[in-house]
Amino acid sequence: MRVRARVAYHGADFHGFAENPGVRSIAGDLNKAISLVVGEPISVTCAGRTDKGVHAIGQVVSFDVPDGTSLERLASSVNSQSSPSVLFTDLQFVDQEFDARFSAISRTYSYRILNSPDLDPFLVDRVWHIPSQLDLSSMQKASSHLIGEHDFSSFCKKPKLKSGETVSLVRNVNYATWSSPNENDLFFEISASSFCHQMVRSIVGTLVSVGLGKISHDYLPKLISLADRQAAGEIAPPQGLILLSVEY
Repeated sequence: MRVRARVAYHGADFHGFAENPGVRSIAGDLNKAISLVVGEPISVTCAGRTDKGVHAIGQVVSFDVPDGTSLERLASSVNSQSSPSVLFTDLQFVDQEFDARFSAISRTYSYRILNSPDLDPFLVDRVWHIPSQLDLSSMQKASSHLIGEHDFSSFCKKPKLKSGETVSLVRNVNYATWSSPNENDLFFEISASSFCHQMVRSIVGTLVSVGLGKISHDYLPKLISLADRQAAGEIAPPQGLILLSVEY
């Protein structure tokens, strides 16, 4: 029986989502906890792998369990094993063809910047602290050039494949926008069909370069067309990034 579930987690204590022997990961904790409850090895599939230190509110996973499994008991047991850093919730039985990764039609991420002279110690593992004043208007103008279908090679870490193989880094961005609910907090939200490795963090790093006046907002189309990772700005640190939701 196939199960779909939502997973929220504070990623500071994890080496990313993917199971990795010798280090703690979200998938590693989930696989161990679920397997213990159902009595057989379980491996979850996620909607989008997150890197070390990245958080999630709306990560989605799918996995198979034996017939007769109680979802209520499963959720309660997994949460008791994984709390407080991981919340395993909204479990439901779904069609066998459902796949958390391949059935998804879009993912939405948020990135938070604390733009103030001083770092709030309570936010140290949840924001990118930038003390220099950022030009939010220029950052928003630059973001508009990301919308639509583009080759995002300038913002993606290219996967290592067997000799001769290539992979498309073309993605379709639905929207990309900045908001500032107060004078210190800046939130970047971006939604796309899918994202390649480090794409959001590379985009944020580049947009911060725009906000600092290092590059012009109208340079973004050229930067995208270069399809050169070296042309983009620095990669934003992981702790400001949150996977907000996945649409199916």
